[in-house]
Amino acid sequence: MTGLVSKDFIVFKKQFGPLYRAASALLLIAVILLLPNDGARYIALCLPMMGVAVLTEIVKAEEQSDWKDYLPVLPITNRDIVLSRYMFCALLLAAISVISFAACAASAAIHQFTLADVMPSYVLGAWFGVLFLCAGIPSGYFFKNEICTSAMMWCLIPIGLISNSGMGTAFLRTGSPAAIMMVLLVTALMLYASYALSLWIYTTKRYQKMKMRTAKRA
Repeated sequence: MTGLVSKDFIVFKKQFGPLYRAASALLLIAVILLLPNDGARYIALCLPMMGVAVLTEIVKAEEQSDWKDYLPVLPITNRDIVLSRYMFCALLLAAISVISFAACAASAAIHQFTLADVMPSYVLGAWFGVLFLCAGIPSGYFFKNEICTSAMMWCLIPIGLISNSGMGTAFLRTGSPAAIMMVLLVTALMLYASYALSLWIYTTKRYQKMKMRTAKRA
């Protein structure tokens, strides 16, 4: 499974080369410097989702390569393949959340506001990234190429409503510990449901392809 996670990171590195990463860093710095009031909030809310959106590029790269033709002969199970994608996304989301926190801290230091003012947006951004992950991985196994991107974009509708209405920030500021624990529990159940759905989709499609190959050989 470690090899599968490493493969995803290699694809990520290939799809987003040095120039892209440098441009992203410059854009991040520009947002911090040019948007003193809302820059940190935008970074906290949007950066985790933008990171998870790399799933669409990995799906495209796998569709364009012969990777899926090699999978049937590898000594790995369907569970390993699907679970490795969740592990990759979890590690990627964790790394981007660290970058987001560092950017918010830098913005707070430069523009002299407290980091606590941004923390509700930071927590919401990480949560939005998890929601994006829950929808993105099953979409990547079910849809192809640009359709996967469109499927993930539908997640932005409820996320945008929560963000723009201020409900998420208000809940984090005034919600009881029991209510917050309930949200965490629901999120954990959503992750499990997403994994179960992804495993079912992948297993079904892989079985169908194997059946088609057997029929052609016969």
